Amino acid sequence: MTTTCLSFVLAAIAAEPQPKQELLPPTPADWRFERIDFPLSFAPELKYKGFEELRFAPGMFKPDSDTYFTYIFAMKITDDVTLDATALQSLLETYFRGLCQAVAKDKKFDIDVAKISAQVRPDQPDAKPARHFRGTVASFDPFVTGKPLTLNMEMIVIDRGPTDHRIFAAISPQPHDSPVWKPLRTLKGQFQESSVQDSK
Repeated sequence: MTTTCLSFVLAAIAAEPQPKQELLPPTPADWRFERIDFPLSFAPELKYKGFEELRFAPGMFKPDSDTYFTYIFAMKITDDVTLDATALQSLLETYFRGLCQAVAKDKKFDIDVAKISAQVRPDQPDAKPARHFRGTVASFDPFVTGKPLTLNMEMIVIDRGPTDHRIFAAISPQPHDSPVWKPLRTLKGQFQESSVQDSK
């Protein structure tokens, strides 16, 4: 079974058979899939219950690719929490600091994780039932280059109940008007439609 770089570096999370994809919409076959259960091994400070699914674009680990560090993730959080912009910002900072610290140690990159920060703001605040957000994460590429990397993000949160919260994030260093965002936004729309229909 093929194991993604993320699973190999972080926790060697490889299981037979391949975990079923529950949250994310279908992606092209060459987008690699990963599922990680909370608590995340690289960010145990995130005291959530639930799981995360990820899909990596083919150029995720290729700095010369148009889809370098381009991927999507979805989280299902089963705690009674409020996921507003402040909570999402804290989640992202903790997540990326833990990720970079864990991977950089293995890769022997000198990364100052204290410099990692996130900014999240509401976007389309009147759109329902999904709540939309945009954000940026000033982070690093801990996998290939070890260099600073600013990631642009578009996120939605769907609260299906007090203990059923769904987060979707599309991520790329490309600017928001880049062609790479067209398929990412299509996937975001499919996630929203599926999550809302399943809650009815």
